[in-house]
Amino acid sequence: MISVKQYLSLANLALLFFSCSLNAAATFKVGSIDLDMDNSEEEPWLDYLHEAAANLDITLQVIELPEARAHHLAIMGELDAEAFPYDIPSRESPQMIKVNVPIETAKLWVWVHINQQCISDPAQLKNLQPVGTHGIPYFDIFYQLSEVGYSKVPSTELMVEMLSRGRADYFAATHDAVHFLLSEEQRLLIKHCLDAPYIEIQSHLYLHKKHQAIVSLFEQELNRVISLHPEHDD
Repeated sequence: MISVKQYLSLANLALLFFSCSLNAAATFKVGSIDLDMDNSEEEPWLDYLHEAAANLDITLQVIELPEARAHHLAIMGELDAEAFPYDIPSRESPQMIKVNVPIETAKLWVWVHINQQCISDPAQLKNLQPVGTHGIPYFDIFYQLSEVGYSKVPSTELMVEMLSRGRADYFAATHDAVHFLLSEEQRLLIKHCLDAPYIEIQSHLYLHKKHQAIVSLFEQELNRVISLHPEHDD
């Protein structure tokens, strides 16, 4: 029969082992998806994620992947997290838990050809045909609005070409995406309509449910890190 002294020694040993496990640096594989196609070198959010994770003794191994591939691997548990998926219904999954601190905000404007008459009411978008690029989930928002169909192309440059040829009526994008992904010549061919963005959507870090125990800690640390830096707005 185990003595009280031996029991306490075993308990202390278990506590020490548990404490060491918590303090040991962990590496999380994170699928990174910059879904608003913004190639700005000044984007701070990935640095914030690294900093928040480092403060929790976690190293992030960021892996750039197509959206569908990253989401599949994350759900299967082969990735520890996804970064930058926008908070839209198609992203919901019982396998993934949202770190409820926005890491990026995208203000999506409606862009048309420079010679096209602008709409005055967002409700009129149902009568227009949008064009989007493959693999970018937020375009689904606009495909579903249309009652006259939509088109998908492989690149942002081809979206402008579709507008120029009259084969599509508009596309949705942030100002940053237009500035960084299109040439000056292409930017001169388009203009944005409406007095405000059509919609504003946010992206988050999603942790696999196997890391449920640290979700609240990550939220607290990410909030703290972001509060120390100037706000980034598109």
